[in-house]
Amino acid sequence: MENTEPRRHFFDLKIPLGGLLGFYGLLLFFYGIFGPSDIYDKSANIDVNEIWGLVMIVVSAAFLFSAFFGRRAKK
Repeated sequence: MENTEPRRHFFDLKIPLGGLLGFYGLLLFFYGIFGPSDIYDKSANIDVNEIWGLVMIVVSAAFLFSAFFGRRAKK
């Protein structure tokens, strides 16, 4: 008789990866807001640190959301 129940992983990598991306995203976002503004002359005055910080925060939230609700749905 085979066990058809899916195997649960001991350590879900989405949790530390989401936390690390969120931390670096917050650092980039706040550096984009409070950092020097003259460094954006080369990028046509577009605050790339703020934009990529927000992107990293959104990806982090997606990882953490899927890790939390993915475990909850399996129970």
